[in-house]
Amino acid sequence: MKAIIDLARMELQKLFYSPIAWLVLIIFGVQSGIQYIDIISGFVKSSEMGYGNEAITTQAYAGMFGFFSSIQNTLYLYIPLITMGLMSKEFGSGSIKLLYSSPISNIQIVLGKYVAVLVFSAAMVMILFIESIFGFVSIKDFDFPQVLTGLLGMFLVIATYSAIGLFMSSLTSYQIVAAIGSFAAFFMLGQVGSMWQTVDFVKDITYWLSIGGRSQTFIQGLICSEDFLYFILVSFLFIAFTVFKLRGIREKSPRYVSFTRYAGVFLLVALIGYFSTIPSLMKYHDSTRTKLNTLTENSQEVISKLEGKIKITTYVNLFGRNFYYGLPYSQKRDESGFDQYRRFYPGIKMEYKYYYDIPVQENFAKSHYQRYPGMTEKEVLKKICDLYNMDTADVKPGKNFINEIDLKSELNRFVRKIETSDGRTVHLRIFDDMMKLPDESQITAAFKQLIGDLPLVGFVKGDKQRDINNFGTRGYYTFTQEKPFRWSLLNNGVQITSLMLDKPVDPKINILVIADIKTQFNETEMKNLEDFIDRGGNLVIACDRKRQEIMNPLVEQFGVKFLPGQIVEHNKGYAMDLVTAEVTGEGKNLAYQFDEYILQREGCVTMPGAVALSYEEKPGFKYIPVLVSDTVKNMAQIDSIGSWNELNTTDFVDDIAKYTLEKGETLGSLTTALALTREVGGKQQRIMILGDADYLSNGELSARRKGINASNFTFINGLFFWLTYEESPIDVRRPHNPDDNMLLKKDDMGFYKILYKIIIPALLALAFLLIWLRRKGR
Repeated sequence: MKAIIDLARMELQKLFYSPIAWLVLIIFGVQSGIQYIDIISGFVKSSEMGYGNEAITTQAYAGMFGFFSSIQNTLYLYIPLITMGLMSKEFGSGSIKLLYSSPISNIQIVLGKYVAVLVFSAAMVMILFIESIFGFVSIKDFDFPQVLTGLLGMFLVIATYSAIGLFMSSLTSYQIVAAIGSFAAFFMLGQVGSMWQTVDFVKDITYWLSIGGRSQTFIQGLICSEDFLYFILVSFLFIAFTVFKLRGIREKSPRYVSFTRYAGVFLLVALIGYFSTIPSLMKYHDSTRTKLNTLTENSQEVISKLEGKIKITTYVNLFGRNFYYGLPYSQKRDESGFDQYRRFYPGIKMEYKYYYDIPVQENFAKSHYQRYPGMTEKEVLKKICDLYNMDTADVKPGKNFINEIDLKSELNRFVRKIETSDGRTVHLRIFDDMMKLPDESQITAAFKQLIGDLPLVGFVKGDKQRDINNFGTRGYYTFTQEKPFRWSLLNNGVQITSLMLDKPVDPKINILVIADIKTQFNETEMKNLEDFIDRGGNLVIACDRKRQEIMNPLVEQFGVKFLPGQIVEHNKGYAMDLVTAEVTGEGKNLAYQFDEYILQREGCVTMPGAVALSYEEKPGFKYIPVLVSDTVKNMAQIDSIGSWNELNTTDFVDDIAKYTLEKGETLGSLTTALALTREVGGKQQRIMILGDADYLSNGELSARRKGINASNFTFINGLFFWLTYEESPIDVRRPHNPDDNMLLKKDDMGFYKILYKIIIPALLALAFLLIWLRRKGR
């Protein structure tokens, strides 16, 4: 050990006697200082402009353009300049013979030089640490553990690069060749992860060998045993290669002996690396304050109830959109989307199957024929496979999988089937939005369906009522069961069905939805509805204009009445029958979506043709107004502000509604959604009565109106979250990150810019100058 330390001390003296080491530190300090201050300045400016910030530590250090994320992309430029002379200078000057003649082994020589480079690596990380200390001064409630984890990742990257550079230096007596070789090795390690990804066994090895993005988990604040061992093993591999190289020169070993040594240590590292990727053997530590890299407690609870083996089979249609997420070269990256789940349930296996079939959705099918005019399906398949280096024999017609999955019902899209060992299955889809892939809420909802009964919502049908199978503007297909829509009930842990009330309601149905009925229920239907209510079932009743008399008998039992006429209000540029209902202070407490995503973001629920509700409280019920129309702020402005219940005007295109007190019109903030609760059978019964049925419709959910922040999707999520007793959609919120503001102002940044861009680099330059002059004087 003493020999290693002595060699390291000597190597450090030579290293810092050279101007290259100092220049590297100075340039690195200047570059990192400029990047860091520019990033922090951006947040300071954003804060002073009044823009809200959240999780600033994560954004500033680990974001796409964060400090550590940017620095790791440039580290490879510096290390070859330090390592290129470690061994090549010894070979070039002949001093290697002195080392060989001294009583020290090859291992001691290599480790001594490597320890010296590790000390230099620590100096580089120390520069980053000094710069990161500024976070204490500038960021409120700075998340220091996450930053320390990021610094550990930076050190491991530099240490690994150093081991590679040391080996490259041992291959030649020319320093410039060693530097170029190091650059080439870094490039290969960065690209190897995309090589041979179509060969099942080889792809695991090459993907593991890739250094690209390895430190990102540390930067994000997660210490993963696989990534930690990767840096240790790769460093060990190249240190061992360097030792073997010196031994080969010293002993003049036959080539087969040298090959055996290299192959043996490579296989050993590959074997250990393989075991490090086994989910059941992996360990994690999430250092972030709010556990950003870990499943939320609700998801963990669901996963803890899984039993047996879980298999996820991904069916990829090469004729469909988004197929590239499942192509062979993307599989390992795609699998990483389930890493957090495999962390808590290692028994998840993944498989990919490829098929071809014309997309069912009309616009996608039309696009397919336009892109491949006059070509047969086989010709299109061959063209795609040639483009992506796939074998057509590995791609089957969609009909070949009919015994496994009904791909037609999944619109011939990219879809996953999650299956338990006892045969239970559920589908997990890709969506037509910017995110595409399912997030934690949808994935957990899919797993939840495997472990037990989901809430079942029954939609009453008949007499042209709103239909969940209707694709038209008045239908309810979008929010209930549209498969490519992320927030449909189907994709968020809610089962749906249609029913008639001519028979008793199935006991499995937890929630009943009655919307816009056109004829009054008969005696049998009313009896079955009342039985459902008496047993404590949750209920949604949505009226529409001209349906008040028909639907009032349904709500009179609750002391509620749909008022005649309809609500009008002033919305600039739009007809007065468009109501932009707002969440009340009482209503926001029913579901977090009502408060956080509608009220706090100044959203509204658009209700065209809404009717007002009135109510007289009955014993046992608690009444909570949830949505209300505009409030009249000044009676003198009644012609431009406020709302009322219009009884006369019905044509809102050619006529202008005027408030008329004499005709019995009600002025003021009118209730459009009312929640009722009571205790039945030891649990709380929840009922929502609404004065509009269109806010749920396909047409209204797809409507876009300039100047109106419609939040109908969010209200629907909140509504069913409340009705399902906070079960669905799965709540995957995390605690609020307190580092949400900057402590400095723009005027404070002048000193720190000078400090990090000039003073710190100048101090490094001064230290180099003093040491150089002192040594020159000697």
